[in-house]
Amino acid sequence: MNKRQFISDIKIGDNFDSTVIVSDKQAKKKKNGEDYCTVTLQDRTGTIEGILWTEVFLGAGEFFEGDLVNIKSIIKEYRGSRQLIVNSLKKLEINDDFDLSDYIKSTSKNIDEMFEEILGYIESVENKYLKGLLNIFMDDAGFVKSYRTSTAAVKYHHAYQGGLLEHSLNVAKICDMLAGIYDNLNRDLVLAGAILHDIGKIKEYASGANLKITNTGRLLGHITMGYGWVQEKIGQINGFPADLADRLLHIILSHHGHLEYGSPKRPKILEAFAVYHADHLDGDIGGFNIILENANDENDWSEYVRNFERPLYLKKLELEEEEKIDNKDPGSEIDKKDNNDASEASPEGNGQDGLF
Repeated sequence: MNKRQFISDIKIGDNFDSTVIVSDKQAKKKKNGEDYCTVTLQDRTGTIEGILWTEVFLGAGEFFEGDLVNIKSIIKEYRGSRQLIVNSLKKLEINDDFDLSDYIKSTSKNIDEMFEEILGYIESVENKYLKGLLNIFMDDAGFVKSYRTSTAAVKYHHAYQGGLLEHSLNVAKICDMLAGIYDNLNRDLVLAGAILHDIGKIKEYASGANLKITNTGRLLGHITMGYGWVQEKIGQINGFPADLADRLLHIILSHHGHLEYGSPKRPKILEAFAVYHADHLDGDIGGFNIILENANDENDWSEYVRNFERPLYLKKLELEEEEKIDNKDPGSEIDKKDNNDASEASPEGNGQDGLF
């Protein structure tokens, strides 16, 4: 089955007749009691929100999150973003051998190269206990497979296969930079915290064709699960210093920064502050980029974005190319300036009127 159109290519006013994965489905009712449905549809290039009005929804039959469907639709604008008005939807039957690579959104970065960078950071850790702990995780083939391919979120930031690895590497890079600036920041500890801070997301999210929060994730959350996972592995290392363990576990527990954002603890050591701010920074930039992907190119501003609690300015910065000035005898330019009225711009001075 050849996929002809991808979500990243479509614009307002386009017809979109293609196959996509249903990543989210919400059946709803109008005020008059009629049923309709909102959906989030995805392929490897991104996601887009869509709506099936009553007649189309009732005619579509049964379909569920994770299903591959064929749709016929038109792209409209809704609150500054693209929205699909679905005119028909048909569920497609596929077997286990079907290649879903066109439908699973993945990182644009090279996973092997990113993972090698993570291993390079681990190799640079000097504390034998922290290095041993990190290697316990990386020597586990099952953990490594999940760490390399898991998502970092369902929607907000790095919400795609390989997103957890990409995000963790970015946080490690930022923390490594900070350790080079602040002498009293423990590089080994902050790197270990950066690499391990989000490992609970491996259990919180189901990755693959349909990104979603697992039941365990809803009940426990990735911070709690990550804390327990790291604590378990620490217990396997004889003589692991208690204070070092407490500090690393505190980084895991506090990396969301605030109680209202899900952290059982607020940062109370320097390394925890570093991981929190690095995590927040990379999450915000990743979230901003997702909004850019789904924005209508004709609008300079987004609608109100809940995660940022504000609208965002999305217009691309456009700078005029600097004018090229011919290399000439500086003395001749000075003479020319002296011989001309000060109010007149020389030919070589285009664009500088009024500056002198």
